[in-house]
Amino acid sequence: MKIWKSVVMILSLSLVVMGCQTGSESEKTDRDGNQADEKIKLTLWAGTGLKNVEGEDSPNYGDWERAKAKKFSEIHPNVTIEIVSIPWGEIEQKVNVAVAGNNPPDILFDNVPMRIMKHAKNNQYEPLDEVIADQKQDWKPEYLATGMVNDQLYALSLYTQPSVLFINQTLFEAKGLGHLIPDNREWDWMQLKEALKQVVDKNVYGTAFFAKNNQSDQVNAAWLLSGGASWANDDFTEYLLNRPEGVEALSYMLSLMDEGLVAPGASSMQASDSIELFKQGKLAVIYNVPEIYGHVAGSDVKPYGIVPIFKNGTKPRMLNTGENGYALFKQKDENKRKMALSFIKFLTEPENVKAISKNVLGVPARISSEYAIKNEDFGELMKKIKPLEQVNLGKSVPYYADLRQKLYPELQAAFQKSKTPQQALDDFVKSANALALKK
Repeated sequence: MKIWKSVVMILSLSLVVMGCQTGSESEKTDRDGNQADEKIKLTLWAGTGLKNVEGEDSPNYGDWERAKAKKFSEIHPNVTIEIVSIPWGEIEQKVNVAVAGNNPPDILFDNVPMRIMKHAKNNQYEPLDEVIADQKQDWKPEYLATGMVNDQLYALSLYTQPSVLFINQTLFEAKGLGHLIPDNREWDWMQLKEALKQVVDKNVYGTAFFAKNNQSDQVNAAWLLSGGASWANDDFTEYLLNRPEGVEALSYMLSLMDEGLVAPGASSMQASDSIELFKQGKLAVIYNVPEIYGHVAGSDVKPYGIVPIFKNGTKPRMLNTGENGYALFKQKDENKRKMALSFIKFLTEPENVKAISKNVLGVPARISSEYAIKNEDFGELMKKIKPLEQVNLGKSVPYYADLRQKLYPELQAAFQKSKTPQQALDDFVKSANALALKK
């Protein structure tokens, strides 16, 4: 009997110990105190916007995201994160196909108002409000607005970039035309045209227009608004680009083409083509964002930034773009959803927003992420553009992604002379107003 009691006691103790061990395993937590016994895999698709970011070894696109994913996994050992880097010119189509096939990535880094938000209206995303809840006062409201629908945050923009004109200073100086580069960083329509007439030759184009697709369409908008035109009314219920000022601006663009001052093939050219021409020293001026400094790094081209072009007698105005940021597609697993939100919060901490904003010379979305500009040329340019009037293209309206599909076909028609400037802008405005009416 004593032996039997001893056996029972040993068995009982063994069960208690096993129970404690099982409980211990089920309550295993990571460094943040989150349950960590479930293996979680996240995927992040990122546009090719970031490389050589300060603080991380990132010579190639995707390296910065991988470095951050590794650090996040050190905090959360049960989490693995796959990073897929996709060129800007391809990411929209890839995401569209993935969404249609009900197989999107978990997290997407792309342009928020131009591409990400078109899926928000179809209820494709998880809300991100809890990502910023404890630090909302640090986020600039105008940036948050680009990712909101009915006061719900579905995407988080991290920075914006100004669309400005860059002169190929190397080219002008090599041709003995350095005196044409404006010390006040301003050119009106006539000054631009006269400068281009002097610099263009059989190997050098003046500038480039592109209308192959909707990529970098804020540049086309900047040209069309350069004569003082209004894009739309204040509440974006009526579009106004087809009024005389807009028609005159498009006519001015066509005059540059007619006088041989624009690279050929505008209807089939895309933004990346114009960047390559500028990098090769074949383009005298280019409308672009400050990333152009990085694009030409290692080449002989020295960019000189000036304010957006404007009609003589009017004032230059600013358009901002590049509102790149994160969104989280709908999740079926609650633990995976929480971990994905934690990763987005990790990626958007002030030091990370500062690092990537500094990398692209963008204006950060977080107040605490402001930085000192080291690029001397851009620093001087920023002093000029900060006081300028900001043009609002209504990127926060729910149909903006659809609106972007309406402009470039009309520009193609105008460039190919199948429509007059008035007809092309009339047709754009008609389509835009129809979208506004259906919102």
